[in-house]
Amino acid sequence: MNSHLILLVSVMWLATAVAQFGFLSSIKDRITKEVGAIADPIQKTIVSVGFSQCRHVKKLLGVDYDSYNNTDLDMSDLTLNFITRNVNVSYKLTAAAGLIPQSPWLDPRKPLKIYLHGFTDDPSKDSFSSLSTAFLNQGDFNIMALDASSLISGMYLRSTTMVRFIGEELGKILAALVSAGLKPSNIHLIGHSLGSHISGFAGKAFMMLTGYRVGRISGLDPAGPCFSDVNVTFRLNINDADFVDVIHTDAGVYGMDEPVGHADYYPNTGSNQPNCLPTLLLASCSHSRAWLFFAESVSNPLAFPAVRCADWDAFRNGTCNYDDISLMGYAAKPGTSGIFFLQTAGEAPFGLGLEGIKYDNNEGIFRSIGQYIG
Repeated sequence: MNSHLILLVSVMWLATAVAQFGFLSSIKDRITKEVGAIADPIQKTIVSVGFSQCRHVKKLLGVDYDSYNNTDLDMSDLTLNFITRNVNVSYKLTAAAGLIPQSPWLDPRKPLKIYLHGFTDDPSKDSFSSLSTAFLNQGDFNIMALDASSLISGMYLRSTTMVRFIGEELGKILAALVSAGLKPSNIHLIGHSLGSHISGFAGKAFMMLTGYRVGRISGLDPAGPCFSDVNVTFRLNINDADFVDVIHTDAGVYGMDEPVGHADYYPNTGSNQPNCLPTLLLASCSHSRAWLFFAESVSNPLAFPAVRCADWDAFRNGTCNYDDISLMGYAAKPGTSGIFFLQTAGEAPFGLGLEGIKYDNNEGIFRSIGQYIG
């Protein structure tokens, strides 16, 4: 492992120099691919070992579910932003269930899109602005964004516990909106990272309160650390909505590797996205690529065709079922099931259309060699 780390650091230094001194972009791209091929298994090993004892460590630190079950969490700083083409208002999360259904600008006939951000993020950042702009350019929706940054930033282990309680509070709001005339089938939760699991807990709470499932949950690279290899009731799963679609872009590092939805999409292997230079767990380029893909799919529904395959090797070898193609992102069709693969470009616009289901060997020398010796 030490020799791999030394090689990784050396190549990363060279890649940084190339970027800073403006050498040919093709050289930089090639080095980035090789660094990614080396770093990917190292990062996955670090994360797997580092978070393998989440449950025990959280209990030891007093930040597990049992430590908070009988206490009143302070959610006074959490807000729910409500946006239409004509309105942009903010509500305290704890008061939203009573206030939003009475709001004159709520039209329960319009579909509702709710964005749930990830660790250290918030609705003022690019992730939500990209999505909300894309939706409002396409139609007249009720759009909401949860700002849970006061509880899911700072200490990651504590944040992974908070998602349950935040989701349950959101589920109460969704139930109140349905009582005001919103159809459960018109509720679409879109969660990135930890927000994916908030979506899952909201869906669970909503079903407990109403007897219905929300229409759809889109998990954008659901957070992996502390959520992989746990009982499905403690993470996003297929029972949380009528349709759960998931985009994996940093699988095995910041994101989950295993399929967790009805339809799971793995662009570019599902990890180490093109033009994302790994920096030993300090960057989230691949992790963030999930919401970039989804935002683009709202504006261009045909951008990301994906093909059903057994795994990435089958995609690489062209042994997939090319009669079974599904659109990744917003255009994913409810009722779709299975795992799907595709390739994308390394910069926006990312979608390659049907060219993306034809394997192009751009994975780098180290990853290519790995398929034969791994």
